[in-house]
Amino acid sequence: MKVFLPINIRIDDKKILFVGGGKIAMHKIKTVEKYSHNITLVAPEIHEDLKGAGFREIYKEYETSDLAGFFLVYACTNNLEINQRIKKDAAESGILVNVVDNRELSDFISPAIIKREEMTVAISSNGENVKKSVEWRKKIESMLDNAGM
Repeated sequence: MKVFLPINIRIDDKKILFVGGGKIAMHKIKTVEKYSHNITLVAPEIHEDLKGAGFREIYKEYETSDLAGFFLVYACTNNLEINQRIKKDAAESGILVNVVDNRELSDFISPAIIKREEMTVAISSNGENVKKSVEWRKKIESMLDNAGM
């Protein structure tokens, strides 16, 4: 079983690629865009809520050459074969990848995040139970709100 090291990475100046334009990509992008505005999305179709959101949109099928110059990649397609290909291509290029539907293929995972002033709290189930991480995030946010933090 894979175990992930909790780590904070500065990404404000890094290029980040999302492949896939559905709801899962939308949720991941909404988190990442709080930390970086250097986001590119490659997908043949893009969810309405993502269109015109201020990042680069490329309407096409994924190709290996799309990875050039990126620091992190999120494989967010609904096609396991394409996500596996993205993982393989990224590994060959030395790029870290998150395969959203397969933690075993992922080099990193994105935790549920609480950001308050100068403090960031990340809640992670090691990619095993995302819903549980979100539940814990909500509980902790509520406790912080009740404490006036």
